[in-house]
Amino acid sequence: MSKIPAASRHQTIIRLINGGSGMSISAIAETFGVSTETIRRDLVTLERGGSLQRVYGGAIPSGREAALDERINMERAEKQAIGNLVAAMIQPDQWIFMTGGSSVLAVAQAMRNGPPVTVMTNMPAIGDALQAGQRHKVILTGGDYDWNAKTLFGDEVFSAIQKCSFDLSIIGVYGLDAEYGLVERTKHNMELKTRLAVQSRASIYVGDHTKIGAVGRYRSIPFADIETFVTDMPLEEPFAGLLTEAGASVLYPDQSGEKSEISELPYLPEKVNDNG
Repeated sequence: MSKIPAASRHQTIIRLINGGSGMSISAIAETFGVSTETIRRDLVTLERGGSLQRVYGGAIPSGREAALDERINMERAEKQAIGNLVAAMIQPDQWIFMTGGSSVLAVAQAMRNGPPVTVMTNMPAIGDALQAGQRHKVILTGGDYDWNAKTLFGDEVFSAIQKCSFDLSIIGVYGLDAEYGLVERTKHNMELKTRLAVQSRASIYVGDHTKIGAVGRYRSIPFADIETFVTDMPLEEPFAGLLTEAGASVLYPDQSGEKSEISELPYLPEKVNDNG
C-alpha cells in the first residue's frame, strides 16, 4: 500500500473507529501498512482532539458516552455472556445493589428467572429487566434522572444506601487503569462505588474488554480492593498480572458464553439480613 499522508490517515481512522464498536492497534496498522508505533501516536493525537477514545490495545468510538439505548448494542453478545456468568453466582434472598451501566443491565436480564432476590438500584431499567414484583423485589434509590445514562443521581442516592449493609454489590466498570485501578468519568459515580465497596460483604465488578485501559478523571477502587472482576475475554498484561498480584478473582466466559474459564467461582456470602 502506498504511503498515506498523516492527515488523511487520521480522517480514515476516525471513520473506522466511530463507524463500529472499536478496533485494535494491530488491525489499524495492517490496514494502512504502517507500524503499530505510528498508530499509537495517531491515536494519542486523535484522542486529545476528542475524535475517539483509546483503550488498552486499541480505540473505541468517542460516542462511548452515547445514550444507553445505543450503548447496549455495543458488544451485545459479550455483555450477555458476562450477564449469564454473574447471574450463575447469585444466591436466593440476597440483598444486592446494582449500579447503572449496560453491562450491569445485562446481568439483570440474565437474573430474571434466577433465585429471588431484593435489589436496590439507581437504574430504573434494571427494575424492568428483573420484572420487579413478579419474582424479585426492586427498590429505586430516588434522585434526579439522567436521561442519557438512564440512571438516578444526586444526594438521594447516597441517602438511600447510607444505612444499608449489602450482601453483594454488582458494579459497572467505566475504566480499568493500569496505575489507579478502577476509574470513573464523574465524581458522583466515584463516590457511589467507593461507598458500595465499604458497605457490601462482597462486590463483583463487570465490564467488557473496551473498558480495559480506558481513562477516567476520578479514582474509585484500587487494585487491592477489587475482589471479583468479570469481563468477556482473558486480560492481557499488565492488567492480568496486576489483578492476580492483588488477589482478585478474574472471570470470563468460554467461547460458548456458558461457563467460566475458571473452574471454581469465588465464594459469595449468603443473605444475612432481613429486608422485608
